[in-house]
Amino acid sequence: MNNSISDIYQTLNILCVEDDEDVLDIYKDLFSLIFEEVLKSFQENDIDIILTDYMMPRCNGLEMTKEIRKQDSSIPIIMVTALESIDMLREAIDLHITSFLKKPFSASSLFSTFNLAVKSVIGDRYLLKEQTEKILYNHYQENLTFDKETTITKNDIQESKKFFNYNCEVFYKPKDILSGDSYLIKEIDENRYFLFIVDGMGKGISASVTAMLCSAFINYYIERVKEQKIDFSLDLLLKEVLHFIQPNLLEYEVLSANFLYFNKIQDELQYAIFSMPPTLYMEEGSDEVCKIRSNNIPLAPYTTQFNIDTLATSKIQKMITYSDGLNESTLEHDEEKLYTPFLKDDFKSASDMESFKKLFEERGFKQEDDITYIFLSQGQKNEKD
Repeated sequence: MNNSISDIYQTLNILCVEDDEDVLDIYKDLFSLIFEEVLKSFQENDIDIILTDYMMPRCNGLEMTKEIRKQDSSIPIIMVTALESIDMLREAIDLHITSFLKKPFSASSLFSTFNLAVKSVIGDRYLLKEQTEKILYNHYQENLTFDKETTITKNDIQESKKFFNYNCEVFYKPKDILSGDSYLIKEIDENRYFLFIVDGMGKGISASVTAMLCSAFINYYIERVKEQKIDFSLDLLLKEVLHFIQPNLLEYEVLSANFLYFNKIQDELQYAIFSMPPTLYMEEGSDEVCKIRSNNIPLAPYTTQFNIDTLATSKIQKMITYSDGLNESTLEHDEEKLYTPFLKDDFKSASDMESFKKLFEERGFKQEDDITYIFLSQGQKNEKD
């Protein structure tokens, strides 16, 4: 046997099952165990190849193979036999016996038969190693991607969780590492804040890249406005976003998004909502849940104009704005039922994001898509928050 084959054998654990001492002497350079310890040895050791005699006193090689196949359906098994029974061969095929070694055999025929099994083991090892390395690499890339997503996602009030007299909290839960959702909470100055949620239509890399590009550009634009002391305008922002994002969209790609611009001095919320679920809000002293509905079609390569509407903010007690991953979650006890009809009631009952989150999760939801929502509520937060 050449050195390369010998080196490969040194990496394998080979279990030999034989009741004939003379034959065991032939196997002694490979591996040897008495038959009573075979199954125990197979269970307790990492065996690569099994070489077994067919005729043995307590049970034959096929009976032993049946027990082994209950635990391992693929390990190579070589059967040594002097029989050429058709029934035995049929049963051996059913049990996926790898190959046969006919008695009497020479050392060269033994190693020739073994080499076929060794190639199978080495091939499986190489494939497993390749798959393992691929999984590890993909996991590494996914972690980098998620780190990049969280870096691009900017929240200027992450520490205080407040602007004006609102507690402002975010729930962001991608379904996959490559999230089609992104959001921003940007402080323009002490009297003006901008909230943004984008949902890239579709799944995977394309939707994720588009959403991240949009968030990154808006963050850059607002920081430039602040540095250069340019007066912020939602109208100009939207024009710049369209100018930037449209050349980067695929032909049939669209974006849904919420653009919410809070101006305390003017006591107003300016909004442009592009095919997103309605933003819900309640005013002080009222039990009615109001809706801010979409006032624009989705952002697309052909979008040329948009609408901006306003809403007085001084009486708003609480508000929730969200991507469709929230309302389109299904309930685990009834996968055909969406969370949509319960959202309004849960929002009405909730005093803040934590209480809303608790109500939402108690429904036993099943996440179908990326979920992002921003919850605004008046009042003081507890010290622990």
